[in-house]
Order: sequence, then structure tokens, then C-alpha cells
Amino acid sequence: MRKINIFIFAVAVIVFCFTFLFNISGKPNDKQHQMKSESIGDAPTQSKFKVPSIGLYTYMGDSKKDIEKKFGKPERIDPTQYGYDWWIYGRGTENYVQIGIDHNKVVTIYALGKKLDTKPFGIGKSSHDIYKKVPMSDTASLNINHTHVEFEFNEEDLMIRPLMKFGNVWVQLYFDHFTDRLVSVRYLTPEVLMEQKPYTLTYQGHLEKSPEPSESEWQAINNGESKEIFDITNVLRKRYHVNGLDWNNQAQTAAYLHSKDMKENNYFSHDSKTQGDLSQRLKKQGINFQAAGENIAAQYTDGIAAEIGWLNSEDHRKNLLSNMFTGLGVGVYQDDYTQDFVNPF
Repeated sequence: MRKINIFIFAVAVIVFCFTFLFNISGKPNDKQHQMKSESIGDAPTQSKFKVPSIGLYTYMGDSKKDIEKKFGKPERIDPTQYGYDWWIYGRGTENYVQIGIDHNKVVTIYALGKKLDTKPFGIGKSSHDIYKKVPMSDTASLNINHTHVEFEFNEEDLMIRPLMKFGNVWVQLYFDHFTDRLVSVRYLTPEVLMEQKPYTLTYQGHLEKSPEPSESEWQAINNGESKEIFDITNVLRKRYHVNGLDWNNQAQTAAYLHSKDMKENNYFSHDSKTQGDLSQRLKKQGINFQAAGENIAAQYTDGIAAEIGWLNSEDHRKNLLSNMFTGLGVGVYQDDYTQDFVNPF
């Protein structure tokens, strides 16, 4: 997994400062997907703890009608590559939540807002407070469709995105390691967890491969993820006492074209051989700027995971939480992600 950050500040002269960051995070590579263990033996399991009888996770398994009764009509519905649709609620507020529905059933929930009931995982709480109540392990295992799967977590996984069994579902905790606070929580069914495969794994049996979305389906998925990244960015900026950003259509076009160019030409850089650097790409879209910055990421499970990756990288974080910018355009092309931050003249 690779992420690179660029920061550009324009005064009389444009100064370019490059920071390269390569790390393993988010979705494993294909080789890791295909690993098999020859024998399983006694697979370790996570410690048991009492699961609360109330809270947001109890909506897992509910129907569309149940969700509409509780939350009302969604503010937006975004498709995903994993078969479920995200129902979006609470945009721009500490009630922000994405509820994933597949075949009239809630199969995943992403909770970002601090006002949501995610006990015992209190958003904004320190990892120390949470780990006192919830034990963690460096492995986790499950059996699904006659296949035994074992996840292995590296140091970064345990620090930023630990996974654990939570009743009949699974939960990912997303931490900000700069503040040691819980940023958000994602609940998943075993089936969704295996669709996403967000960690290194070994397995015994057979793993089903999901059908590839069509071109038109990818277009809708890309558009939805772009909007989700924008929404999540503004909630985080508000939480960290930074000014909110306006959606910038020109920056969005520049960001999308760059993600598409990286995917189609198999490279990962802020500099395109055909489209130029960030300054040139923005100017092609008619943006004259006082300041501009760009975050890029690749090979994450989705925009949520990419955003958490940026938040936990020092240089990407500077763009994400900078008061220097007033506008943002987000462009997603499959698993390539670009954020273009601007402060136009």
C-alpha cells in the first residue's frame, strides 16, 4: 500500500515540497489474498467480553423500513463495489453515519459522529480507556462457508485499525494515533468482512471472488466515494476546530482525472507524464490559486479507509486539517484516490 503527499503553497513563487510515504495498510495485495495455510491446528480466538444490549450496532440485520423509521429518509444513497448501498445520514455534523444495506438488510455500519451511541467504543475516547473494557488480540479467526480464515494484524493494524468479534458481527476501530483517540467505528457482518479482506489473511478452503462492477457501476461507485470522502473530511475538520471546505467542481475534475490517469497508466505519483504536476493540472481546469495541496492513496478497501490513512500520516494530515484551504475536490477511480485542496484567487 502506498500513499504520497504533496503540499503546494503559492505566493510570488510556487514552492513545491514533496514527502513520499510508503507503507502497508488497508487492503492486502493479491499475493496476500491468495495465501493458504497447509494446516490450521488450534486457531487462537479473541477473549470474550459482554456486548451491550443497546447501541448503534443493534441495527445490524434490520430492514430498510426499520432504518427509515429510526433515521428517516437518507440524505443520499451511494452504491459500493461490495454489493451493499450506503445510506448517508447527518452530513456535516457529529451525527454522521453510513448504513450499508444489501437485499433489504443492514450488513455494515460506519459511525463517525461523536453523538452516536457506539458503546463501549466511545468516539473521542482514548485507546487506554477503551482497551480497559475491550481486550485486543494480534490475530482473529472465523469460519465462513466451510472455509477457515485467520487474520494476522501488524503493529500498524493494532495501533490504527484493530478488529474484533462483537457479538454476531465484527467491528473495526479507527484511531488517530497522533491524539490516541478513537475517530470512528465500523461494524461488519462476516460476509462483508470477507468481501473487503482489509487485513493480511491465511485460509483453508475456498474464497469466493466477487464479480467485477461494470463501467457504469464503477462510475456511480466512484462518485459516491468521492462525496463520502468530502463529507468525512468536513466532519473531521470541524472536530479538530478547522474551517469547513466547499466542494470545488474544478478541483474535483482535476482530482478525478489524476486518479484515472494513475490507474490506467499504472503509476503512483503527483507528477503525470501527460498531465503535469498539481499546479499544471489545476490550471488546466481554470483554477488560479493562492494555495493548493494534494493527497493521494491507492489500494485501500474504500474511501473511508483511505481517509483514515491520510489522517494518520503526518504530511497528509497537514493538508487534511489545514486552515489554508477553502475548497476541496475529490476524485476516485476504483481504488485510486485523490484529494485536491485549493484556496482560489
